[in-house]
Amino acid sequence: MNTRMKNFTGFKWRAALLLAGMLGATFQANAQALSRKDADEIRVLAREKVKGLNDLLNAITNEDLSNYERRYLMMNSYMPSNDQIFINDGVIVEDDIDPKHKASAPGLDTPIEKYLSNFDLFYVKSETNTIEFTSLVVSDVKVDKYPFVKVFYTQHFKGKSNKDNTPYQPIARVAELRADKSGNDWIVFLTRVAFNSTENAKSVPVTPRPSATYDSLQRKKEPVVSQASDRKPVATPADAKEGERVFKELNKPNAAAAANARKWGAIKLGAGVAALAFGAVTYSMLNKDYKDYKNRIDNPEGLTSYAKPGIYVSVGAAAVGLGVSLTSLFDFKRARQLSQ
Repeated sequence: MNTRMKNFTGFKWRAALLLAGMLGATFQANAQALSRKDADEIRVLAREKVKGLNDLLNAITNEDLSNYERRYLMMNSYMPSNDQIFINDGVIVEDDIDPKHKASAPGLDTPIEKYLSNFDLFYVKSETNTIEFTSLVVSDVKVDKYPFVKVFYTQHFKGKSNKDNTPYQPIARVAELRADKSGNDWIVFLTRVAFNSTENAKSVPVTPRPSATYDSLQRKKEPVVSQASDRKPVATPADAKEGERVFKELNKPNAAAAANARKWGAIKLGAGVAALAFGAVTYSMLNKDYKDYKNRIDNPEGLTSYAKPGIYVSVGAAAVGLGVSLTSLFDFKRARQLSQ
């Protein structure tokens, strides 16, 4: 009887443990499973991030931007900011800046900061966009330690390299992205960009290791990529001071342009007043001569007939003076805007 009870009790414990294991496995599978809505949202966000990379590269190569502006955009792409594209500053990109690099090879892995700096240095600047990503294909969302997705695309560099005259060819690339939940929304960041190959297409992405600087920023706030948080990234006092300095450099008034606008405004205003004065004096003299003429002639002709072409000169000078004076107002307005 005792033996039967022991066997029955042992069976109950084994059954309970088996049931607990099954429930645990089921719970873990459900925790990792994504709804179709979540997967679709992640895929849309991934596509937009890759388009954001396309826009970033075009901005870096725009000759109208200053060095400060380009540096600001590059830094914001991998540091906590509203324009962040890469998950952190440890992201690795396979170098494609050299036109001879067309496929994965040893020695091409480049940290994101160096990659963007080299891109700024070696890709020739232009007034128009010369970089285009086409044939974007977004994979389905998979879950490993976190949800991830891959975006395959063809990259077209239509500009030139100042390091090598070899023309760029269309290149097949793949971007790897990680997704994390922030409140009710998903956030997606690039974790790697590489040449498309069978190995890169099948590999499971690994989150890159951030630098100590990035890590310190993340520790001083709730990590955006691993915890639900609606708070904006908070920088250290030193980082905030540096960001403020960069912001002031980017937004400081263009003193030279403002001074030049004021100078031309003053020149135009002076010329306009002078032209108006000339027209008025000329008209006054012609009118006086005409009165003397009328007093001496029985059947005098009209003022216009008598005073031409001088009267046309006076009227034309007045009209030009008025127009030039009005255009000076635009110069003064532009100078005020540049000074703000």
